[in-house]
Amino acid sequence: MFDCFHTPLLAALPIEEWIHSSPVQQWIVGILLIFIFISFVKEWLPVEITALSATGLLMVFGILNTKQVLSSFGNSGPLTVVCMFILSASLEKTGLITDLSKIFNRVSKGREIYALVVITLGAFAVSPFVNNTPVVVILMPVVLSFCREHEIAPSKLLIPLSFATILGGTCTVVGTSTNVVVLGQVQKLGYDAIKMFTLAPMGLLYAAFGLIYLWTIGRKLLPNRETLSTLLPQGSQKDFLLQMRIIKDSPFIGESPLELIRRELSGMKIVEVRRKGVTLQEELPNIQLLEGDRVLVLCGTRKIAQAREAKGVDLGWDETRGLEALEQRDVLIVEGMVDIDSEFAGHTLTELKFRQRFNVLVLAIHRHGKNITQNIGQSTRLNEGDTLLLEGPEDGMDRILKKRRLIPLSRRSAELHNRHKRGWAITAMGIFILFGLLGSFDKYGAFFAFFSQFDPFYLSFIAALLVVITGCIKPREAYRSVDWGIIFLILGMLCIGDAMSQTGLARTIAETVVSTVGPFGPVFMLSALYLLCSILTEMVSNNAVAAVMAPLAYEMAVKFGVDPMPFIMAVMFGASASFSTPIGYQTNTYVYNAGGYKFSDFLRVGLPLNIALWILFTLTAPFFFPFH
Repeated sequence: MFDCFHTPLLAALPIEEWIHSSPVQQWIVGILLIFIFISFVKEWLPVEITALSATGLLMVFGILNTKQVLSSFGNSGPLTVVCMFILSASLEKTGLITDLSKIFNRVSKGREIYALVVITLGAFAVSPFVNNTPVVVILMPVVLSFCREHEIAPSKLLIPLSFATILGGTCTVVGTSTNVVVLGQVQKLGYDAIKMFTLAPMGLLYAAFGLIYLWTIGRKLLPNRETLSTLLPQGSQKDFLLQMRIIKDSPFIGESPLELIRRELSGMKIVEVRRKGVTLQEELPNIQLLEGDRVLVLCGTRKIAQAREAKGVDLGWDETRGLEALEQRDVLIVEGMVDIDSEFAGHTLTELKFRQRFNVLVLAIHRHGKNITQNIGQSTRLNEGDTLLLEGPEDGMDRILKKRRLIPLSRRSAELHNRHKRGWAITAMGIFILFGLLGSFDKYGAFFAFFSQFDPFYLSFIAALLVVITGCIKPREAYRSVDWGIIFLILGMLCIGDAMSQTGLARTIAETVVSTVGPFGPVFMLSALYLLCSILTEMVSNNAVAAVMAPLAYEMAVKFGVDPMPFIMAVMFGASASFSTPIGYQTNTYVYNAGGYKFSDFLRVGLPLNIALWILFTLTAPFFFPFH
């Protein structure tokens, strides 16, 4: 494709001039793109770090300067995504999204098919205007609770939940960050014909087909998988907390607490060891018991007699010793999932000092279709998306869930909603939707043309500002609601897209492709472009695919001499069509372990949907988005 290394003149140039020559820069960007995609697939680094590192290399090679890089930070695309995160969080804080659970439970009537239709329609209705991730995070505990109550496998509902949010996101420019990235890329190229609801006609057909598939054929392909939820008892479990004192001349002085359990307290669980009123932070095997140490043990009613007869310990029935000898308490059993950015990811329970910090026991870990119950302390490193079955007191659970270390699946932390502010949240969302909708009809008169000046960033910024000013969400909460990893990924990939355009790589690739497949016509190229985006998004971040392919799509349309709109739509819809793997789209990753799925389950349910939507797009896109 490139002939730089076959040009004698280039070989004679000084190294600086040689590096800054257009053909060489195209090669550099092309090789860098390959390494970026490999890094995304191999997960050498977090995706946002990979994208920003690539941007740094582009600056080192002189392909992008400081001004060009900073221009990406001022791009409306990532700023729009920031605003949408804040707007989504305000809807959660005011309880508007949570109310969906009440509707779900009331309408489903305990039947699987009703539940499937209601949960997919609800998720679809919200996702065009709310970030997909919080929708799935909020609704997963609702679905799991419903499934436990009515003895329905969660695997019958969680994949449809994720797919419905993806389908809903294709109906508006702001429905998914993928669309916003594409919008930002083409606006930098001078194309501004896309309004907030430009995608809606095609998106609604696209989504209707997908939902009907999930309710019929897809429903039959969904597996019946066991999850940790099946290990949960109904309600909380009543246990006793015994506080034992190591007495003088105890045979366990100098021994590990595990030895005490092995010899005298079999079948019980140690919660903590206290010494002079302070909880010891060491791991149980590393603790040597001393006279006066207090050992807190959980046991059932049938084990109390055994504990009373244990040698070397005193249950401390004498209250003068200052011991709270025996108390009955609620021991919660909670199912939670390791969040994408959780501090738990990449560490073992031993490294985290999990039991010492939270007084909570991990009973099992669910990963890739398997429940891990043995040797999970030192040998098993927690991964993003792992589902944990926890047992422990209320305060310990709250400490874990408070900082979003785990996403609760069986119980949500008791957060107060600003329900009295919901009117403002509804107003902000109403302005956002109404103005965007009216602006999409700018061809039908001056009235609608007036609203077309309010682009997606303008509307999302005003809406986000309104919910913060009116107290729907606190400024600190607004800041925390933003997934900054996604924002930096978008910024980095926008710079990559800039480099492709600046060096002429996008144009060169487009010319090569058009000259090769040109005889087959633009419809064939449109179909191939969608298919390529759909395949790539199953392997790497959908935002990365969108940022790379958007400039290529625009250049292909220019070379074909057609309107860029259908080619841009191919990238928007294709890069969002992640149904065949659990890694291409974040919501799929969330439901992966929560539903007890295997990798093959996504392939079996999602691949037919991918193929069908590809055919649907190929046949209908030229009608909705004409080439001329």
